[in-house]
Amino acid sequence: MFEFFNNILCIQGSWLYEDGQIMSLYNYRNLINRKHITLLRKGGNGRTALVEYDSLPERFRVLIEGKCGNPHKTMRRNRFSDLLELDVEAKAFFDAYTLESGGALPEKARLEYTANASVLKAVKVFRDNRTERRKALGGGRGPMWDNLAKVIAEQLPRHTWPHSLPKNGRRLRQKLRDFEKGGYGALVSGKYGNANSAKLTEEAKLWLFSRWADRVERVTSMAQLHGEYLEKAEAEGWPALSDEKTIHNYLNQPEVRALWYGHRHGELKAKEKYGYQHSTRMASCRDALWYADGTKLNYYYLAEDGKIRTVQVYEVMDAYSEVFLGYHISDTEDYEAQFYALKMASKVSGHRPYELKFDGQGGHAKLKAGKLLDKVARLAIRTKPYNGKSKTIESAFGRFQKQFLKRDWFFTGQNITAKSLESKANMEHILANKENLPSLAEIKETYRKRREEWNNAPHYATGEPRAEMYRASLNPKAKRLELWDMVDLFWIERPKEVTCTARGISFTEKKTEYTYMVHGKDRMPDVEWLRDNIDRKFTVRFDPENMDLIYLYERDAVGLRFVTAAETKLEVHRAKQDQEEFEARFFADMKKLTDEARIKTRDEADEILEAFGARNEDYGLNEPNVKGVENRRKSKKGKKAKRRKVEKVTVGQVEKAISNATEAGEIDLYNLV
Repeated sequence: MFEFFNNILCIQGSWLYEDGQIMSLYNYRNLINRKHITLLRKGGNGRTALVEYDSLPERFRVLIEGKCGNPHKTMRRNRFSDLLELDVEAKAFFDAYTLESGGALPEKARLEYTANASVLKAVKVFRDNRTERRKALGGGRGPMWDNLAKVIAEQLPRHTWPHSLPKNGRRLRQKLRDFEKGGYGALVSGKYGNANSAKLTEEAKLWLFSRWADRVERVTSMAQLHGEYLEKAEAEGWPALSDEKTIHNYLNQPEVRALWYGHRHGELKAKEKYGYQHSTRMASCRDALWYADGTKLNYYYLAEDGKIRTVQVYEVMDAYSEVFLGYHISDTEDYEAQFYALKMASKVSGHRPYELKFDGQGGHAKLKAGKLLDKVARLAIRTKPYNGKSKTIESAFGRFQKQFLKRDWFFTGQNITAKSLESKANMEHILANKENLPSLAEIKETYRKRREEWNNAPHYATGEPRAEMYRASLNPKAKRLELWDMVDLFWIERPKEVTCTARGISFTEKKTEYTYMVHGKDRMPDVEWLRDNIDRKFTVRFDPENMDLIYLYERDAVGLRFVTAAETKLEVHRAKQDQEEFEARFFADMKKLTDEARIKTRDEADEILEAFGARNEDYGLNEPNVKGVENRRKSKKGKKAKRRKVEKVTVGQVEKAISNATEAGEIDLYNLV
């Protein structure tokens, strides 16, 4: 039940939820997943899972000590043998070791060298840790290396640890130094040819490295490199090699392999293999972290033009539960797809996440300009490029493809990085059934059902359905979204201002032109507002999901100031034959409003001119009527102009004469009027 592991007091995990009845299996797994207890050794392959006793919450320790007593008082510190652990990397190394002859190490040698490596690693731990060293040696104060060599020689059972380490402390110390310097290969006896690389001179090693790492004149195999080496060695006087194994061993030494790996396979592959990787704990509750990312929707469909096509899907996922919250299917990963996916996720969640992570591709720049990403979450963070392993959503989506999308016969296969045959599409079957492929609408419906299956399937860590995990979790730091929050969140601000004209407010979005008009009472266009704002520039905010309404703002020193709302401008038929009844009324009503606005505009200007005696009448001249509206205009008091008999000429006649003129100066306006 209790035992020491790496000199740490542990309790068997299975005892907690079986014989001990301290907690349920579900609670045990949940505590491990949330890192509330420390699992020092996983179970499986004959091993028993071990949990650090002191990491257990106090309420569980009280129950355990009530049944079994205080293990700190009853358990004795481990001996050296209790702290040993099989070095699985060493076992793999010696199992795969190939001799110059092409054969493998004998079984006895593999067991011996694996035991030597395991014991030496334990020796290194105690050499570096004074406290651990004292515990391992029973608190003795004598010469450390002699005492340690004695413990290893006398206390380790040879049937379990068939090592061949020296009994002398000084020689044991040197053995550890050789192991630290030469790695596992240093443990292989010289009779097996472990000193092959010593045959290579330093100059030869550099030449071999440069040829193997050359990205232009590439070396395709060890056999080719061995042949080139023999020619070079003869010219340079280097030692000849009987086969390429020596070259292989040198180039695949860890410190050498790390240098050429990026040149042969790409720096990103080298970063993935050799770069430092953080050990992180996932989100502890819902809406603490959302991931947003786009990828290919792994379904083929038959397009209207008869061609086989695929589309993109943009998904938003809760990191805690792996629930897919919102998505959008489109031809490309643009800002509209991201907008709709985030909008759906916000509707489903009903809360504002603490953090949102997204990549820098697609339309995220446009969403940033509209401040959407900053408003959806308290923190909106762009993930680092070329770092796929850190993107939890990519891992989850890979499992979604493998476990759910793959069930459908029109599955395209997983993404290009997947290598197994099971991850590929059966193109023979698909091409033979091209005419039976689903339509775009059908794959959208299939995808919707597969998402529901994923959300209701057990989470890989807890065993609970993902949707239930999400619903049962609470996050006090995730703000609840109200109706007005949704309105504010999902309106996009156009980066360029729009100028108001007599046609209204017009702009083009996704190759479609939209025209809007501000309306007044009775839902009629506000012609006075239009008159006062022509040539004025406005910042426009709109909802891509509903383009019927926009908001107009003016930008000042403080920021954006709301002006008014505008709605889609009504289009009416020009030909009376095509007009409906309401359109004829609309023409008449708008003529009346326009005429009234023209007269009002003229009268307002005349009032100002009258105050300064600057009207036409104040100079004894006639005031023109508002054409098409007024037949005669009653004159106000002023200088009375002398009336003379003149021929009546209308503005229409003048404009007609101008339009009929073919050359400059052909028409004499003075003779006309």
